[in-house]
Amino acid sequence: MDPNLYNAAVKGNTSDGGFSLAEYLKRDEENGYQVTPKGNTILHVAALYGNSHFMEEVLKVTPELLCRQNKKNETALHMAANEGRELVAKVLLHAAGEENKETLMRMTDDDGDTALHKAVRSGCVDSVRLLVKEDPKFEFPANQAGETPLYLAAESGFFDCLSEILESSIRQTFGGPCGRTALHAAIIQIHIDCARSLWKWNKSLCEESDKWGWNSLHYAVKLGLKEVVSEMLGLKKSLVYLPASSGNDWTTTIHIAASEGYVNMINELLNHCPDCWEMLNSRGQNFLHVSILNNKKKVVKSFFKHEKWHRLADEKDNDGNTPLHLLAASPWTVVPKTLREHPSAKKMSFIKENQTPLDVSFSCTRIYAVSTR
Repeated sequence: MDPNLYNAAVKGNTSDGGFSLAEYLKRDEENGYQVTPKGNTILHVAALYGNSHFMEEVLKVTPELLCRQNKKNETALHMAANEGRELVAKVLLHAAGEENKETLMRMTDDDGDTALHKAVRSGCVDSVRLLVKEDPKFEFPANQAGETPLYLAAESGFFDCLSEILESSIRQTFGGPCGRTALHAAIIQIHIDCARSLWKWNKSLCEESDKWGWNSLHYAVKLGLKEVVSEMLGLKKSLVYLPASSGNDWTTTIHIAASEGYVNMINELLNHCPDCWEMLNSRGQNFLHVSILNNKKKVVKSFFKHEKWHRLADEKDNDGNTPLHLLAASPWTVVPKTLREHPSAKKMSFIKENQTPLDVSFSCTRIYAVSTR
């Protein structure tokens, strides 16, 4: 690109000494179409630096530059949105007019990003508001990474941008990579205000599962977000019974809480859905099985004196193991006394080994004693 033209676009100078932008562009038809090594026209450069008046003058002479794309297929509007230049975006949309405005706003770059994708990433709520209101009926689909503008806003925690999209867009999509929704993103990144806005906007988002079969509640439980879990179950208690499924291997909310050792979370789930302690995973295990296998002593100890302990302790999984058997095989010092006090300790047996929990406990004790000599 000619240095005089490039510097004028950077500085926003339409006239400087002997230089006149209008005359320069009219002097040679090719001048207005010169580009930088990245394929940026003077309109791209001016948008990058926020020189809106300069852009107005350029478009008077070479209006064809409005939809011109650089080597990454970005328009000047992409540039403006990426930099959070609301005034520049207004100039471009005004120049486009009603007949070309939608075309310009819906153009995508090499990544599949529209200008709104770029604006959301910049976190500029004014640019987001402008773009959504100018094209409220457009769904703004996902880019090549599977990200919709709404998903990006939720993932980044840009609450004001997210609110503008929800309030102004008539047909908004909410998808993200790996089958996740904007609500998944908000919860995984712990942007609680965004999460609340999303489930109020669309309650069914709570039930949407990603490619691994996990919905937003499953992630909230895993992250220990007790307040979020409480609000979601207050909204829809049936969520607790939806499995986190990946083919033939699946688990449940209470198993997830147990595997993380969250006693308070287990109690929160039981408070909302007192019968959820009965849920089993794909291996036929209850949450005590999982607690013991994951070495979560606090969970196990907190349920020693619980009224549900006896029912859970002697429940067999698909291999015939009860939590008592698993507890007996563990190295915990609390095991022998607990086993002797349990009425089922001598009755229960493995399907294959035909051992009671006490048999397992004594066997493991002898093995441990020999190995430490």
